[in-house]
Amino acid sequence: MKHPLTTTLSLHVALNVLCVSLPVFYTCAYAQTETLDVHAPRQVQVQLYQKVGRFYRRFAQLPEQDRAGLSLNVMGRVQPSNKPLPDANLHLQTQAGSLPLSQPGSDALRFPLSDALWQENPPIMATLAPNEHIHFTFQIAVKPAQANSFSNAQAKTWLKQLDFCVKDVVGTVFSWLVPHAKIVTVTLAAHSTLTVTNNDQPQTIFENTQNTPQTYALEPKKFAPEATFTSTQPFTHIMLTMPVNLHADLKRKS
Repeated sequence: MKHPLTTTLSLHVALNVLCVSLPVFYTCAYAQTETLDVHAPRQVQVQLYQKVGRFYRRFAQLPEQDRAGLSLNVMGRVQPSNKPLPDANLHLQTQAGSLPLSQPGSDALRFPLSDALWQENPPIMATLAPNEHIHFTFQIAVKPAQANSFSNAQAKTWLKQLDFCVKDVVGTVFSWLVPHAKIVTVTLAAHSTLTVTNNDQPQTIFENTQNTPQTYALEPKKFAPEATFTSTQPFTHIMLTMPVNLHADLKRKS
């Protein structure tokens, strides 16, 4: 019978010989331990409810005559890969459970305003890789009385309202330093046409021949005051281009 120490030494030598004799593309667990550095996305906190909610509350507190018919839209994308917002699984982790802040097929942030959530101030969570963040841009949306038509006078009124909103936020003195809003961005449905009618004479100004919605930047001051803009299908969106670039990033807090 072999002594236990002799058996252990023999096994040790045998394993070392095996490791040396194996081809280089084999790994011997006895001789080497490999460390894996995992960079997979995981759920992390990116902000608190109040930090984001204050933008919506501030807009809601603007004078009614300035923001009537206007709504604040916040659009997000996951950067640097430019992935859709729903890919980040953005949600509020409330005491009552998880509350999604996006919906499939849309980059719009769905942010619920309530006094109860403001008091609770739950964390905003997202599934992000270490190198990822969420980039948000702020837009002002318009819903016209008619789904497929609006007048140039209406468009100019919307732009004036936006200027008043900026003035309400930054004050009269600083508003002098901010350019006036000039652009109304219309998003046309697939295979629809935008026309302008002046003196009963319609003229095509943009035709979307694509299978997806396309945007057109409309500058009202370049058209006659009495002009009317009409689409052959309801507008997908009508947005007012902000005179200043307002944006924000949500990054990992842990």
